This record gives sequence, structure tokens and C-alpha cells, in this order.
Amino acid sequence: MMGESVLKTLKVLYAEDDDYIRTLVARFLRRRVAKVYEAVNGKEGLDIYIDNKDEIDIVITDIQMPVMSGMVMIEEILKIDGKQPIIITTGYNDEHHTSDKACRNIIKPIDNNKLLEGVLFCMGVKLERVKT
Repeated sequence: MMGESVLKTLKVLYAEDDDYIRTLVARFLRRRVAKVYEAVNGKEGLDIYIDNKDEIDIVITDIQMPVMSGMVMIEEILKIDGKQPIIITTGYNDEHHTSDKACRNIIKPIDNNKLLEGVLFCMGVKLERVKT
């Protein structure tokens, strides 16, 4: 796959309150990236980010979460690093559940290929479409 060498170096923070989705997506990511930090809500995600901000390359987050929403977490992360690449994953396709502050907004159910393309895009890797 294009960009595989880039993916293998990345450290990802993934915040998702749904245990099933988090487990599946984190497992998928772990097979492709260097490290995945998992958070069950925005507060835990922010705490992990603060503790590991020099290591985390990209943040992937749900929006609707208990304790602290993904939107609040994004705002707080961007106060720390305004250039932090962020991907939003959400089950809602409206302006309240997406953000122009995110590099990509991905609607659930998550398509793994779109997620990887989004990660590479947000990391500045140019993707070439293969003609079929």
C-alpha cells in the first residue's frame, strides 16, 4: 500500500467511547502504525495528549462522548498545538458533528481504507489513485 512506510512510523491518539468500535478500529490501526493510544472519552484523550504531545502525530476522535466531548477535546488540543492533525469520526452528517478545524471528517461506519487515506492525507502524503 502507498504510504505504508509512513504509517509504520506514526503514533495515533484514538478517542472513542463505544468499546466495540474502539476495539475494532484500534486493532486495525495497531497492525499499521507504530503506536495507538486509546481513550474512552475526551477528558482521557486530552490527558493522554498532554502527557504524550511530543510523540502523538495524529488524533482521531469521536464527537459524542461522555465526560468531555470530542469537540471540547479538539479545542483544548489545538490550544496546545494549533497545527495538530485531527480526524473526526462521527455517526452524524451535520455541521454540529463535524468541524473545519479537523483535517478530515469521516462518517461512521468507518471505512478502514478511507481512514488510512485520511491519516496519510492529514500527514501530507500525496496519494495516487490506481486506475482499475
